[in-house]
Amino acid sequence: MTSPQDPRDLIRQHDEEAQAVEDQAVAEVVGPLEAAFTALWRWVLRTWARLFGAPKSPAEGEPLRSLLDELVARIVGIGLDPVDALLANAQRARLLGADQGAREAGLPVLPDPGEVSDETKAAIERGVRWAQQKLETGAEELQALAEADLDEVLKRASVARQASAILTRTARTTFNAELNEGIRAAAKASGARLLWVAERDACVDCLAQSGQVIDWDGEFDPARTFGTKAHVFHGLLKGPPRHPNCRCRVTPWFGHDTEGAEGITHDWAEAIREAEERGDAVGAAAARRAAAAARASAAVDLPEVLRREAERSILNGYALPSESERVRARAANRLLSLIGDGKNSRSPSGWRVPASVKKRAERALSKGTFTTRSVPTGRK
Repeated sequence: MTSPQDPRDLIRQHDEEAQAVEDQAVAEVVGPLEAAFTALWRWVLRTWARLFGAPKSPAEGEPLRSLLDELVARIVGIGLDPVDALLANAQRARLLGADQGAREAGLPVLPDPGEVSDETKAAIERGVRWAQQKLETGAEELQALAEADLDEVLKRASVARQASAILTRTARTTFNAELNEGIRAAAKASGARLLWVAERDACVDCLAQSGQVIDWDGEFDPARTFGTKAHVFHGLLKGPPRHPNCRCRVTPWFGHDTEGAEGITHDWAEAIREAEERGDAVGAAAARRAAAAARASAAVDLPEVLRREAERSILNGYALPSESERVRARAANRLLSLIGDGKNSRSPSGWRVPASVKKRAERALSKGTFTTRSVPTGRK
Protein backbone atom coordinates (compact mmCIF):
# COMPACT_ATOMS: atom_id res chain seq x y z
CA MET A 1 0.00 0.00 0.00
CA THR A 2 1.43 3.38 -0.95
CA SER A 3 1.12 6.53 1.10
CA PRO A 4 -0.92 9.57 0.00
CA GLN A 5 2.42 11.32 -0.67
CA ASP A 6 3.58 8.64 -3.08
CA PRO A 7 3.76 10.15 -6.60
CA ARG A 8 2.67 6.79 -8.04
CA ASP A 9 -0.82 7.48 -6.71
CA LEU A 10 -1.18 10.51 -8.97
CA ILE A 11 0.44 8.71 -11.91
CA ARG A 12 -2.00 5.80 -11.55
CA GLN A 13 -4.91 8.23 -11.36
CA HIS A 14 -3.70 9.95 -14.51
CA ASP A 15 -3.18 6.62 -16.26
CA GLU A 16 -6.80 5.62 -15.56
CA GLU A 17 -7.98 9.01 -16.76
CA ALA A 18 -5.98 8.70 -19.97
CA GLN A 19 -7.21 5.14 -20.54
CA ALA A 20 -10.83 6.30 -20.37
CA VAL A 21 -10.22 9.12 -22.88
CA GLU A 22 -8.25 6.75 -25.11
CA ASP A 23 -11.12 4.23 -25.12
CA GLN A 24 -13.49 7.02 -26.15
CA ALA A 25 -11.15 7.97 -28.97
CA VAL A 26 -11.01 4.39 -30.24
CA ALA A 27 -14.79 4.10 -30.11
CA GLU A 28 -15.14 7.32 -32.11
CA VAL A 29 -12.66 6.20 -34.77
CA VAL A 30 -13.51 2.48 -35.07
CA GLY A 31 -17.13 2.38 -33.92
CA PRO A 32 -18.69 3.34 -37.29
CA LEU A 33 -16.55 0.77 -39.12
CA GLU A 34 -17.44 -2.00 -36.68
CA ALA A 35 -21.14 -1.12 -36.98
CA ALA A 36 -20.87 -1.34 -40.78
CA PHE A 37 -19.24 -4.78 -40.56
CA THR A 38 -21.83 -6.05 -38.08
CA ALA A 39 -24.63 -5.03 -40.43
CA LEU A 40 -22.77 -6.58 -43.36
CA TRP A 41 -22.31 -9.93 -41.57
CA ARG A 42 -25.99 -10.07 -40.72
CA TRP A 43 -26.89 -9.41 -44.35
CA VAL A 44 -24.57 -12.22 -45.51
CA LEU A 45 -26.07 -14.72 -43.07
CA ARG A 46 -29.65 -13.85 -44.01
CA THR A 47 -28.94 -13.88 -47.73
CA TRP A 48 -27.05 -17.18 -47.58
CA ALA A 49 -29.87 -18.88 -45.68
CA ARG A 50 -32.38 -17.66 -48.26
CA LEU A 51 -30.33 -18.69 -51.30
CA PHE A 52 -28.50 -21.84 -50.16
CA GLY A 53 -29.93 -23.00 -46.86
CA ALA A 54 -27.42 -24.53 -44.39
CA PRO A 55 -24.02 -22.83 -43.84
CA LYS A 56 -22.17 -25.94 -45.06
CA SER A 57 -24.15 -26.11 -48.28
CA PRO A 58 -21.81 -25.66 -51.25
CA ALA A 59 -22.65 -22.78 -53.55
CA GLU A 60 -21.56 -21.96 -57.07
CA GLY A 61 -22.74 -20.46 -60.32
CA GLU A 62 -24.85 -17.36 -60.76
CA PRO A 63 -26.47 -17.33 -57.26
CA LEU A 64 -23.03 -17.31 -55.59
CA ARG A 65 -21.68 -14.78 -58.08
CA SER A 66 -24.60 -12.46 -57.38
CA LEU A 67 -24.09 -12.68 -53.61
CA LEU A 68 -20.34 -12.09 -53.89
CA ASP A 69 -20.72 -9.13 -56.23
CA GLU A 70 -23.13 -7.49 -53.79
CA LEU A 71 -20.87 -8.27 -50.83
CA VAL A 72 -17.85 -6.80 -52.62
CA ALA A 73 -19.83 -3.67 -53.51
CA ARG A 74 -20.87 -3.23 -49.89
CA ILE A 75 -17.31 -3.65 -48.60
CA VAL A 76 -15.87 -1.24 -51.14
CA GLY A 77 -18.67 1.18 -50.33
CA ILE A 78 -17.80 1.37 -46.62
CA GLY A 79 -16.87 4.97 -45.91
CA LEU A 80 -13.37 4.90 -44.41
CA ASP A 81 -12.28 8.45 -43.62
CA PRO A 82 -11.07 8.57 -39.99
CA VAL A 83 -8.12 10.93 -40.51
CA ASP A 84 -9.80 13.99 -38.99
CA ALA A 85 -11.02 12.02 -35.98
CA LEU A 86 -7.58 10.51 -35.42
CA LEU A 87 -5.90 13.92 -35.62
CA ALA A 88 -8.46 15.50 -33.29
CA ASN A 89 -7.98 12.77 -30.70
CA ALA A 90 -4.20 13.02 -31.00
CA GLN A 91 -4.42 16.75 -30.22
CA ARG A 92 -6.76 15.99 -27.32
CA ALA A 93 -4.19 13.51 -26.01
CA ARG A 94 -1.39 16.09 -26.23
CA LEU A 95 -3.46 18.59 -24.23
CA LEU A 96 -4.33 15.93 -21.67
CA GLY A 97 -0.66 15.00 -21.35
CA ALA A 98 0.32 18.63 -20.79
CA ASP A 99 -2.35 18.94 -18.09
CA GLN A 100 -1.33 15.72 -16.36
CA GLY A 101 2.37 16.55 -16.63
CA ALA A 102 1.75 19.98 -15.14
CA ARG A 103 -0.06 18.43 -12.17
CA GLU A 104 2.69 15.85 -11.68
CA ALA A 105 5.34 18.57 -11.88
CA GLY A 106 3.43 20.98 -9.64
CA LEU A 107 3.14 23.66 -12.32
CA PRO A 108 0.43 26.22 -11.54
CA VAL A 109 0.01 27.09 -15.24
CA LEU A 110 -0.65 24.70 -18.11
CA PRO A 111 2.29 24.72 -20.56
CA ASP A 112 1.73 25.14 -24.28
CA PRO A 113 1.85 21.59 -25.65
CA GLY A 114 2.08 22.63 -29.29
CA GLU A 115 0.49 20.86 -32.25
CA VAL A 116 0.42 17.19 -33.21
CA SER A 117 3.86 16.04 -34.33
CA ASP A 118 4.76 15.26 -37.93
CA GLU A 119 5.62 11.71 -36.82
CA THR A 120 2.09 11.20 -35.53
CA LYS A 121 0.55 12.66 -38.68
CA ALA A 122 2.63 10.26 -40.76
CA ALA A 123 1.64 7.32 -38.54
CA ILE A 124 -2.03 8.21 -38.96
CA GLU A 125 -1.67 8.38 -42.74
CA ARG A 126 0.08 4.99 -42.80
CA GLY A 127 -2.55 3.38 -40.59
CA VAL A 128 -5.49 4.66 -42.64
CA ARG A 129 -3.80 3.64 -45.89
CA TRP A 130 -3.14 0.15 -44.53
CA ALA A 131 -6.73 -0.21 -43.34
CA GLN A 132 -7.99 0.83 -46.78
CA GLN A 133 -5.72 -1.78 -48.37
CA LYS A 134 -7.27 -4.48 -46.16
CA LEU A 135 -10.74 -3.54 -47.39
CA GLU A 136 -9.54 -3.78 -50.97
CA THR A 137 -7.72 -7.10 -50.38
CA GLY A 138 -10.79 -8.63 -48.80
CA ALA A 139 -12.89 -7.58 -51.77
CA GLU A 140 -10.36 -9.04 -54.21
CA GLU A 141 -10.26 -12.39 -52.40
CA LEU A 142 -14.06 -12.62 -52.53
CA GLN A 143 -14.10 -11.86 -56.24
CA ALA A 144 -11.71 -14.76 -56.85
CA LEU A 145 -14.11 -17.37 -55.44
CA ALA A 146 -15.81 -19.70 -57.94
CA GLU A 147 -17.41 -22.02 -55.38
CA ALA A 148 -17.57 -21.94 -51.60
CA ASP A 149 -19.58 -22.60 -48.47
CA LEU A 150 -20.49 -19.89 -45.96
CA ASP A 151 -17.38 -20.44 -43.83
CA GLU A 152 -15.13 -19.79 -46.81
CA VAL A 153 -17.00 -16.63 -47.75
CA LEU A 154 -16.76 -15.28 -44.20
CA LYS A 155 -13.08 -16.24 -44.02
CA ARG A 156 -12.30 -14.25 -47.16
CA ALA A 157 -14.42 -11.32 -46.00
CA SER A 158 -12.70 -11.30 -42.59
CA VAL A 159 -9.55 -10.00 -44.32
CA ALA A 160 -11.44 -6.77 -44.89
CA ARG A 161 -12.47 -6.66 -41.24
CA GLN A 162 -8.80 -6.49 -40.24
CA ALA A 163 -9.15 -2.80 -41.07
CA SER A 164 -10.82 -2.36 -37.66
CA ALA A 165 -7.85 -3.85 -35.80
CA ILE A 166 -5.44 -1.66 -37.77
CA LEU A 167 -7.38 1.51 -36.98
CA THR A 168 -7.68 0.51 -33.31
CA ARG A 169 -3.92 0.04 -33.08
CA THR A 170 -3.33 3.33 -34.90
CA ALA A 171 -5.71 5.22 -32.61
CA ARG A 172 -4.20 3.81 -29.40
CA THR A 173 -0.58 4.21 -30.44
CA THR A 174 -0.89 7.76 -31.75
CA PHE A 175 -2.99 8.76 -28.72
CA ASN A 176 -0.25 7.60 -26.34
CA ALA A 177 2.51 9.13 -28.45
CA GLU A 178 0.85 12.54 -28.18
CA LEU A 179 -0.05 12.07 -24.51
CA ASN A 180 3.65 11.64 -23.77
CA GLU A 181 4.55 14.61 -25.95
CA GLY A 182 2.25 16.72 -23.77
CA ILE A 183 3.97 15.42 -20.64
CA ARG A 184 7.32 16.26 -22.25
CA ALA A 185 6.15 19.86 -22.69
CA ALA A 186 5.37 20.03 -18.97
CA ALA A 187 8.81 18.64 -18.10
CA LYS A 188 10.46 21.24 -20.31
CA ALA A 189 8.43 24.07 -18.74
CA SER A 190 9.22 22.92 -15.20
CA GLY A 191 12.89 22.17 -15.72
CA ALA A 192 12.33 18.50 -14.91
CA ARG A 193 13.82 15.39 -16.43
CA LEU A 194 11.74 12.52 -17.83
CA LEU A 195 11.20 9.22 -16.04
CA TRP A 196 9.86 6.15 -17.89
CA VAL A 197 6.93 4.47 -16.12
CA ALA A 198 6.02 1.03 -17.50
CA GLU A 199 2.92 -0.96 -16.65
CA ARG A 200 3.56 -3.95 -14.39
CA ASP A 201 2.70 -6.35 -17.23
CA ALA A 202 4.55 -4.48 -19.96
CA CYS A 203 6.77 -6.32 -22.45
CA VAL A 204 10.37 -7.28 -21.61
CA ASP A 205 11.70 -4.30 -23.58
CA CYS A 206 9.49 -1.72 -21.86
CA LEU A 207 10.01 -3.14 -18.37
CA ALA A 208 13.74 -2.66 -18.90
CA GLN A 209 13.07 1.05 -19.57
CA SER A 210 10.99 1.52 -16.43
CA GLY A 211 12.83 3.71 -13.93
CA GLN A 212 15.25 5.10 -16.52
CA VAL A 213 15.71 8.89 -16.51
CA ILE A 214 16.75 11.24 -19.33
CA ASP A 215 16.75 14.98 -19.95
CA TRP A 216 13.45 16.22 -21.35
CA ASP A 217 15.05 16.49 -24.81
CA GLY A 218 17.16 13.35 -24.49
CA GLU A 219 16.78 9.78 -25.74
CA PHE A 220 16.25 6.45 -24.02
CA ASP A 221 18.48 3.53 -24.98
CA PRO A 222 16.47 1.32 -27.40
CA ALA A 223 18.80 -1.64 -26.75
CA ARG A 224 17.67 -2.05 -23.13
CA THR A 225 15.69 -5.25 -22.52
CA PHE A 226 15.16 -8.09 -20.08
CA GLY A 227 15.06 -10.39 -23.09
CA THR A 228 17.93 -11.76 -25.09
CA LYS A 229 17.76 -8.93 -27.62
CA ALA A 230 15.55 -5.85 -27.85
CA HIS A 231 13.16 -5.62 -30.77
CA VAL A 232 14.43 -3.26 -33.42
CA PHE A 233 13.26 0.32 -32.89
CA HIS A 234 13.49 2.66 -35.85
CA GLY A 235 14.28 6.28 -35.09
CA LEU A 236 15.04 8.04 -31.80
CA LEU A 237 13.45 6.63 -28.65
CA LYS A 238 12.41 9.91 -27.05
CA GLY A 239 9.86 8.06 -24.93
CA PRO A 240 6.82 5.82 -25.13
CA PRO A 241 5.23 4.27 -27.08
CA ARG A 242 8.03 1.75 -27.66
CA HIS A 243 5.81 -0.37 -29.95
CA PRO A 244 2.21 -0.49 -31.26
CA ASN A 245 -0.40 -0.50 -28.47
CA CYS A 246 2.28 0.43 -25.89
CA ARG A 247 0.74 2.13 -22.85
CA CYS A 248 3.91 3.15 -21.02
CA ARG A 249 4.19 6.79 -20.04
CA VAL A 250 6.74 9.28 -18.79
CA THR A 251 6.50 11.61 -15.81
CA PRO A 252 8.47 14.73 -14.82
CA TRP A 253 11.23 13.90 -12.36
CA PHE A 254 13.20 16.36 -10.22
CA GLY A 255 15.40 13.91 -8.36
CA HIS A 256 15.38 12.37 -4.92
CA ASP A 257 16.04 15.48 -2.84
CA THR A 258 13.33 16.06 -0.26
CA GLU A 259 14.81 19.14 1.38
CA GLY A 260 15.54 20.95 -1.86
CA ALA A 261 12.47 19.80 -3.73
CA GLU A 262 10.37 22.91 -3.24
CA GLY A 263 13.05 25.12 -4.73
CA ILE A 264 13.86 22.97 -7.75
CA THR A 265 11.41 24.64 -10.09
CA HIS A 266 10.54 27.72 -8.09
CA ASP A 267 10.87 29.31 -4.68
CA TRP A 268 7.39 28.27 -3.63
CA ALA A 269 7.72 29.66 -0.08
CA GLU A 270 8.36 33.10 -1.55
CA ALA A 271 5.51 32.64 -4.03
CA ILE A 272 3.12 31.78 -1.19
CA ARG A 273 4.25 34.81 0.83
CA GLU A 274 3.85 37.21 -2.11
CA ALA A 275 0.40 35.85 -2.97
CA GLU A 276 -0.75 36.23 0.64
CA GLU A 277 0.56 39.82 0.76
CA ARG A 278 -1.47 40.58 -2.38
CA GLY A 279 -4.52 38.98 -0.86
CA ASP A 280 -4.50 36.44 -3.70
CA ALA A 281 -6.01 33.39 -2.00
CA VAL A 282 -6.25 31.45 -5.27
CA GLY A 283 -2.61 32.10 -6.12
CA ALA A 284 -1.46 31.16 -2.63
CA ALA A 285 -3.43 27.90 -2.78
CA ALA A 286 -1.93 27.07 -6.18
CA ALA A 287 1.59 27.71 -4.86
CA ARG A 288 0.96 25.47 -1.85
CA ARG A 289 -0.24 22.67 -4.13
CA ALA A 290 2.86 23.08 -6.29
CA ALA A 291 5.14 22.96 -3.23
CA ALA A 292 3.38 19.82 -1.98
CA ALA A 293 3.75 18.19 -5.39
CA ALA A 294 7.48 18.95 -5.42
CA ARG A 295 7.91 17.46 -1.94
CA ALA A 296 5.88 14.38 -2.87
CA SER A 297 7.91 13.84 -6.02
CA ALA A 298 11.16 13.84 -4.09
CA ALA A 299 9.91 11.88 -1.06
CA VAL A 300 10.10 8.58 -2.95
CA ASP A 301 13.09 7.42 -4.98
CA LEU A 302 10.72 6.63 -7.80
CA PRO A 303 13.28 5.44 -10.38
CA GLU A 304 14.58 2.86 -7.92
CA VAL A 305 11.04 1.75 -7.04
CA LEU A 306 10.11 1.35 -10.71
CA ARG A 307 13.24 -0.65 -11.52
CA ARG A 308 12.53 -2.92 -8.57
CA GLU A 309 8.90 -3.41 -9.65
CA ALA A 310 10.04 -4.23 -13.19
CA GLU A 311 12.40 -6.94 -11.96
CA ARG A 312 9.73 -8.35 -9.67
CA SER A 313 7.33 -8.49 -12.64
CA ILE A 314 9.88 -10.46 -14.66
CA LEU A 315 10.48 -12.98 -11.86
CA ASN A 316 6.76 -13.34 -11.13
CA GLY A 317 5.81 -13.72 -14.79
CA TYR A 318 3.38 -10.77 -14.84
CA ALA A 319 2.55 -10.37 -18.53
CA LEU A 320 -0.16 -9.75 -21.08
CA PRO A 321 -1.35 -12.66 -23.27
CA SER A 322 0.36 -10.98 -26.23
CA GLU A 323 3.80 -11.99 -24.95
CA SER A 324 4.74 -15.66 -24.99
CA GLU A 325 5.64 -17.63 -21.88
CA ARG A 326 8.89 -18.67 -23.55
CA VAL A 327 10.00 -15.04 -23.85
CA ARG A 328 9.16 -14.37 -20.20
CA ALA A 329 10.80 -17.58 -19.00
CA ARG A 330 14.01 -16.68 -20.80
CA ALA A 331 13.89 -13.18 -19.31
CA ALA A 332 13.39 -14.58 -15.79
CA ASN A 333 16.24 -17.05 -16.26
CA ARG A 334 18.54 -14.31 -17.53
CA LEU A 335 17.67 -12.04 -14.60
CA LEU A 336 18.27 -14.85 -12.09
CA SER A 337 21.71 -15.44 -13.59
CA LEU A 338 22.54 -11.79 -12.97
CA ILE A 339 21.24 -11.93 -9.40
CA GLY A 340 23.37 -14.96 -8.49
CA ASP A 341 22.97 -17.75 -5.95
CA GLY A 342 23.70 -15.93 -2.70
CA LYS A 343 21.04 -15.79 -0.01
CA ASN A 344 21.10 -12.00 0.10
CA SER A 345 21.95 -11.46 -3.54
CA ARG A 346 20.99 -8.18 -5.09
CA SER A 347 19.46 -7.61 -8.49
CA PRO A 348 21.06 -5.39 -11.17
CA SER A 349 19.08 -2.44 -9.79
CA GLY A 350 20.41 -3.06 -6.26
CA TRP A 351 17.20 -4.60 -4.93
CA ARG A 352 17.63 -7.34 -2.33
CA VAL A 353 15.38 -9.95 -3.89
CA PRO A 354 13.05 -11.72 -1.41
CA ALA A 355 13.87 -15.41 -1.07
CA SER A 356 10.25 -16.38 -1.81
CA VAL A 357 10.22 -14.52 -5.13
CA LYS A 358 13.57 -15.94 -6.17
CA LYS A 359 12.77 -19.53 -5.16
CA ARG A 360 9.43 -19.54 -6.91
CA ALA A 361 11.01 -18.47 -10.21
CA GLU A 362 13.94 -20.88 -9.85
CA ARG A 363 11.67 -23.82 -9.05
CA ALA A 364 9.28 -23.10 -11.94
CA LEU A 365 12.13 -22.70 -14.43
CA SER A 366 13.84 -25.92 -13.33
CA LYS A 367 10.59 -27.88 -13.67
CA GLY A 368 9.62 -26.23 -16.94
CA THR A 369 6.43 -24.87 -15.37
CA PHE A 370 7.19 -21.14 -15.49
CA THR A 371 3.93 -19.51 -16.56
CA THR A 372 2.78 -15.96 -17.14
CA ARG A 373 -0.09 -14.46 -15.17
CA SER A 374 -2.02 -11.26 -14.66
CA VAL A 375 -0.92 -8.63 -12.20
CA PRO A 376 -2.83 -9.18 -8.94
CA THR A 377 -5.71 -6.77 -8.48
CA GLY A 378 -4.73 -3.69 -6.53
CA ARG A 379 -1.01 -4.09 -7.15
CA LYS A 380 -0.74 -2.79 -10.69
